[in-house]
Amino acid sequence: MLLLTVGFIVLSGCTRENPVIPENDFVVVRAYLYANQPVSDIQITTTFPLDVEIEQAPVVNDASVTISKNGQRYNLVSTSGDNGYYNYPDGDLTVGVGDEFTIEVDYNGKLATGQTLVPPTPDSVSLSSRNLVIPQFNQGSRPDLENAFLTVKWDNTEREFFYLDIENLERDPIPIESSFPGRFKSFISQPVKVDSFRVNFGMVTHYGTHRVIVYRVNSEYADMYEWREQDSRDLNEPLTNISNGLGVFSAFNSDTLYFEVIEG
Repeated sequence: MLLLTVGFIVLSGCTRENPVIPENDFVVVRAYLYANQPVSDIQITTTFPLDVEIEQAPVVNDASVTISKNGQRYNLVSTSGDNGYYNYPDGDLTVGVGDEFTIEVDYNGKLATGQTLVPPTPDSVSLSSRNLVIPQFNQGSRPDLENAFLTVKWDNTEREFFYLDIENLERDPIPIESSFPGRFKSFISQPVKVDSFRVNFGMVTHYGTHRVIVYRVNSEYADMYEWREQDSRDLNEPLTNISNGLGVFSAFNSDTLYFEVIEG
């Protein structure tokens, strides 16, 4: 579903001759809860020194990870594979509107914690049309695409953050242009405080049925997203809602609609 990958480096006093691990490794939490979905999108990594050349943050597969709701604790288990993910395997943990959750990550004798609240479902989500009509592409010419769009709308009187996830659902989709890659990949928008979004030709690559999910997000996720998008030359303090660690623990709620991309 999402999106934002969290990774951190640590600036430390080290040299090429004597690369050192920071004296205080930080646990990095990337934990997302989705209303009415199982708890499975929880990843734990650690920070790494600036002078260590690695492509991904080191994953943690042996932490003790607990989710609490209304005073009830639920122990997560490591997901199969060396990927740092954790999940809750049983069916007695539900994620609903207004639920308050706490996460606790116990690793190397340190306890990192965070809190989040499940937001309401987006209100009055609608489409301006069930069809996104793409004019025919003729060899040697490009059609007029000015009107090749539809609009997704929802209520946002409180100026909250939303983002959209658009995906083609066809098993073997027909490309709009032969130069497009063989398989459509999801288009995911940035979290913004708006009440509508225009889905245009540039966001789809194939004909057929598409799913659009409108997510209501909390400010801690939007803040982290904004921090990740900043200029790499800005060494601002990382934004986090994790105590005694880094990263983000957040919750989402959503509504789903469908539309067709057809040839006009």
